[in-house]
Amino acid sequence: MLDTLLKNKPIPQPTIKRLCKIFTLLEETDEKEKKIISSKELGDKIGVKSFSIRKDFTYLPNFYASNSGYNILTLKKDIAKFLGLNRHRTACVIGLNNLGEALINYNNLFTTNFKIIAGFDQNINKIETLKTEIPLYPTYEIIEIIKEKKIDLAVLTLSSQIPSKIIERLAKSQLKGIINFSPAILNLSNPKIYIRNIDIEGEFKFLSSLFTLNHKLKNIII
Repeated sequence: MLDTLLKNKPIPQPTIKRLCKIFTLLEETDEKEKKIISSKELGDKIGVKSFSIRKDFTYLPNFYASNSGYNILTLKKDIAKFLGLNRHRTACVIGLNNLGEALINYNNLFTTNFKIIAGFDQNINKIETLKTEIPLYPTYEIIEIIKEKKIDLAVLTLSSQIPSKIIERLAKSQLKGIINFSPAILNLSNPKIYIRNIDIEGEFKFLSSLFTLNHKLKNIII
């Protein structure tokens, strides 16, 4: 059904991002204390106008306009089903530096629907000495292990440029998505793999520019 809806009504990425934020917000809401929430409340909490929230909801299969608010439990289930957030997804970490090791050792940072089940690194010594309950493998086994374990997602935490061999293996793998924390922008020849390039230093620069310019200019639009 999702594929059909996407073909009939393309969904803007900002809408998907907002729906994910709303879902997280609803997950954190105590349904025993609060059963109904309005588009204005949701908009205020995630920093957008209420009409944007109502427009986002028009993409949901069971969308209904409501002047009295939305049932939190029903809305949460509808968003989860529509975006596939009720499915269990497996992930791996590629690059066992400090960030990669932290992700491997603190797997409970994620919800129960996302689970890291493998780690990869080029350094064989690191694989043999790193203490973790999660199986670790050399990067030359990326294609085989991802296929064998049916891994959906990968987090790339290499601290330097991405070796061409790893890029080739990722492109040939059966991954569905990659979060790239490495300094280099990752581009793959495989259009079926979605990529999010996260430039942490770039975000620091952006925020630094904002509060620097704020002393000189007013009304900066983010």
